[in-house]
Amino acid sequence: MNSDEASPPASTDKLHRAYHAKDSSETAEVYDDWAAEYEQHMKNVGYTHPAMVASMAARHVAPTDEPVLDAGAGTGVLGEILTALGYSNLSGLDASEGMLKIAGLKKNYRDLSHQFLGQSLCYDDDYFALVASSGVFTQGHAPLAGLDELIRVTRPGGHLVFSVARTYLDGPFEQKRQQLELAGLWHFVAASERYNSAPLEDNLISQVYVFQVS
Repeated sequence: MNSDEASPPASTDKLHRAYHAKDSSETAEVYDDWAAEYEQHMKNVGYTHPAMVASMAARHVAPTDEPVLDAGAGTGVLGEILTALGYSNLSGLDASEGMLKIAGLKKNYRDLSHQFLGQSLCYDDDYFALVASSGVFTQGHAPLAGLDELIRVTRPGGHLVFSVARTYLDGPFEQKRQQLELAGLWHFVAASERYNSAPLEDNLISQVYVFQVS
């Protein structure tokens, strides 16, 4: 059954609420409300984005003590995996202050900040060796325009590794990807096969991409 056409399962109800938020502030409110239960709910649906993004990052960027940004860190699930893999210099940002509070308790990040993808970020140009983003570029979450700022803060030769899902996956992302390629800002490195990011209880088809900044 297509999840776009039916009521979502109870455990992903708040995720679907976020998909249909009218703006980033409303999305942040959903996640603030969800923060305490988020990880348990997502474990129950077999949530795969953090593992997929981390595995694609590790395949193309060796663990490093160079600066790494977790863009859309949430409660820090991706940060836990990256730290365990040997990435030791993590920064994180998220639109939800409630999620960031939980991420901060895990002590995996050098710094965490409340910022919105799609707006100007507070980092210097050409700063990060790797930017990773899990479950963020999807309907009702970060706009694809957020990729411009992530490219700006990534050093030439650095990598962006991020998941793309739902209505972004085909037409909108392909248009944005080609725009950035034609501008000479990045080039394609690799992509995962498509996968279901909530395989135990929903049908949320996604893909992870790796690009290198020019």
